[in-house]
Amino acid sequence: MDSTIQKFQRLHTSVQKLETVLQEVWSVMDELAEDQEFKNLKNRVKQSKKSGENLADLSGILDEFQNSIEEIPEDGTAAVDLEDAIAELIDWLENQS
Repeated sequence: MDSTIQKFQRLHTSVQKLETVLQEVWSVMDELAEDQEFKNLKNRVKQSKKSGENLADLSGILDEFQNSIEEIPEDGTAAVDLEDAIAELIDWLENQS
């Protein structure tokens, strides 16, 4: 059982790091949303569809970027919930030993 507890403790530590990283990801995403150069780039892609400028590659890359971002939890709540569940499981396992 000690091996299992150790694995859950490693997982718990990893999830704590995940929570921090998710917060950083969304903080930077907020910064990007306010970044004028990035806004200009997105607007240029939108206008290229009307003007005939060929930015299809960039448009595809931006679409893929947006789709990928949508797959990431918007905050650390999921990580916090998982962290709590792991901590409870560790406690239970330690009390059963």
